[in-house]
Amino acid sequence: MLRSLSPFLLVFAFFWVCIFGLVHVSQAQTHQTQATTDPNEKRALNSIFQQWGISANQEHWNISGELCSGDAIATDTSDFDSFSGPNPYIKCVCTYNNNTLCHITRLKVYALDVSGVIPDELWTLTFLNNLNLGQNDLTGPLSASIGNLTSMQYMTFGINALSGELPKELGKLTDIRSFAIGSNNFSGPLPSELGNWTKLEQLYIDSSGVSGEIPSTFANLQNLVTVWASDIELAGRIPDFIGNWSKLTSLRFQGNSFGGPIPSSFSNLTAMTELRMSDLSNGSSTLAFIKDMKSLSSLELRNSNISDSIPSNMGEYQSLQYLDLSFNNIGGEIPDSLFKLSSLTHLFLGNNTLSGTLPAQKSTSLLNIDVSYNNLIGSLPSWINQRNLQLNLVANNLAIDNSKSSVLPFGLNCLQRNFPCNRGSGIYYNFSIKCGGPQLTSFTDFIPTVSNIPPTSNKKNRTGIIVGVVVVGVGLVSFAFVLTIFWIVRRRKTQSNDDEGYMNVMVS
Repeated sequence: MLRSLSPFLLVFAFFWVCIFGLVHVSQAQTHQTQATTDPNEKRALNSIFQQWGISANQEHWNISGELCSGDAIATDTSDFDSFSGPNPYIKCVCTYNNNTLCHITRLKVYALDVSGVIPDELWTLTFLNNLNLGQNDLTGPLSASIGNLTSMQYMTFGINALSGELPKELGKLTDIRSFAIGSNNFSGPLPSELGNWTKLEQLYIDSSGVSGEIPSTFANLQNLVTVWASDIELAGRIPDFIGNWSKLTSLRFQGNSFGGPIPSSFSNLTAMTELRMSDLSNGSSTLAFIKDMKSLSSLELRNSNISDSIPSNMGEYQSLQYLDLSFNNIGGEIPDSLFKLSSLTHLFLGNNTLSGTLPAQKSTSLLNIDVSYNNLIGSLPSWINQRNLQLNLVANNLAIDNSKSSVLPFGLNCLQRNFPCNRGSGIYYNFSIKCGGPQLTSFTDFIPTVSNIPPTSNKKNRTGIIVGVVVVGVGLVSFAFVLTIFWIVRRRKTQSNDDEGYMNVMVS
């Protein structure tokens, strides 16, 4: 009998398991739908939006006045980072207080032209871990209350008009992974407290206005992957400890006030794919530190006081697409392997002391080449006839023969160092161009001055007046001269007629 009942018992047990599961799911959904936004955060966000003159898109969130609703409570966060996603936008987590309370964890107000200062209410949203206020017209300083946002991981203020010094309270955001303040009007140094950001991976402070030396506490930032710090008047020597940022793949130090040399410790940065440094004062450097940076795709060391030759193993940099070594003291010959790199598209070697000839072969992908102001010699290779090639060869000692190329500009030979006009006294002289301005007078040894300022309506153009007087005077003289000739001809004709009449009388 037990055997006959066992199938029935199994079905019965399965039935109650299903009923229990449905009840549990129903309760979970009930809790989810009943979850509401923290009232303090709701008041704060509504106040912020009111001050900025923006509102939520109720098709995606803030449905029926509940901020944490619709897409705002979805677990998928890809729409938050997407440019095509809702904007302004928030994301919430509704698992607090047994799934009855929601906290705002993400806020995006991106490129909406909001202006004015950042409302103090923002610093009360202490559950925020992602804040994007980029590309607006925000002004004023960052409040010290920013230190309240201790859950922050991704913070963006880039492309605004924020000012003042960075508050040291930023150092309290010890969980931060990305910090972006590029293109603002900040002032003063980088706070040493930022050295507490040991989890930081991305730092964007280019054109932000900060200045001074890099704090020694930045030696702690060994998780950095990307650092963009161009055009901000960073000063002093480039710190040796940057060589310990072994995870670094992108570093931009262009247009600062750094002094050289480039630290030899940079040779440890073997994961680097983009290195851009320029305008280093003092201290000569070599290219030895790039020996093992075989993953580089972009290398710019423009005007960096480098005295060296181009490494002969450049053919091993198979990922290199962009190379700028211009305005240095790089000598020797150009390695043939450099011109054969299949990925290289831009090559700038101008204003160095390179010698020898141009490589005989070139990759078809290399379409932008500048080797101007060097000491290159010899004839031009056949690849100069490649279509769409941008090539600068001026100020070398190359043998230019326009008859062998239809793409070279006429007269390129006169822009070489060995052209006669570059030796001794010029064979072309007394040439000047006048485009308005005060009157100029030429003499045998005249050295012309050039003015780019055209005459204004408030000042008389004396040159024009003089020219007008001369033209009128010449016209009057010419007219008088014509009248005189006419009078003489008429007088001679009259006298000739009188003589002829007199002769006729005598003959008769």
